[in-house]
Amino acid sequence: MLKKIFKWVFISIGSLLILTVIFYAVVYFSTQSRINKTYNVILQKLAIPTDSTSYLAGRHIAENRGCLGCHGKDLASGLVFINDSTPLGFLAAANITGGKGGIQYKDEDWIRALRHGLNKQNKSVWFMPSHEVAHLSNTELTQLISYLKQQPAVDKTTPPHYLKPMGRILTFFNKFPLLPAEMIDHNAKYEENITMSVSAKYGAYLSTTCQGCHNTNLKGAPAHSPVEPNIPDISSTGNPGKWSKDQFFTVLHSGKTPDGRQLTDAMPYKEFTYNNVELESIYLYLQQLK
Repeated sequence: MLKKIFKWVFISIGSLLILTVIFYAVVYFSTQSRINKTYNVILQKLAIPTDSTSYLAGRHIAENRGCLGCHGKDLASGLVFINDSTPLGFLAAANITGGKGGIQYKDEDWIRALRHGLNKQNKSVWFMPSHEVAHLSNTELTQLISYLKQQPAVDKTTPPHYLKPMGRILTFFNKFPLLPAEMIDHNAKYEENITMSVSAKYGAYLSTTCQGCHNTNLKGAPAHSPVEPNIPDISSTGNPGKWSKDQFFTVLHSGKTPDGRQLTDAMPYKEFTYNNVELESIYLYLQQLK
């Protein structure tokens, strides 16, 4: 009797191992296929300006669209999003200057990366939130590229990124936004210019940057790491829905909430340089977001 029990235990364990191997094989080859997918896109022909006004406008966009927050003020000393101690893999913001270990981008390469989330080989870049900036007007996109192109070259090599099994499994189930090219309409048409105005519509245009942390519906998300707080709901149903416009401005300028709490550095309010028109527009949009 005991031998039969052991026999069935071994058969059950063996079957489970076989199923696990088959499942992970499906996960691996599926995610690898998505990673290696080559996209056939038609790149816009955009003239990149070099004047000082465009440069300053581009810097403002880079500050508020998260470029400096991720890649560092020098665009080379970026964040490590996932370190090797996690079960996910390794992922860090690249050196996007023209220095050693950085990128050597032509204008069309910048357009490909920002509009389509693709590298030079027309494969998806990893984790870069191109889907949050692909909708920039043609004017703002060229201004942003103008600023990025003119930054000093920095020699710094970023270790190559890779996925561990858990990272692949989360990617397989679309619980980890690894491949931004999958989230972009590659046939979309874009406005030539977006006029700055105090409106919820303009606030919606600006607040796509918030989606990377606060979720696409801005209803919040789990913390990115054990040392960070949960990411709050910033729509009208969250605490910001109770704030006045002046209180909202104070939070974005100082990091101090109306109830006296100090925001952690997980919220990059120190990096933002929004003007009052932009802040009021974001406030109006969040207030009407149910």
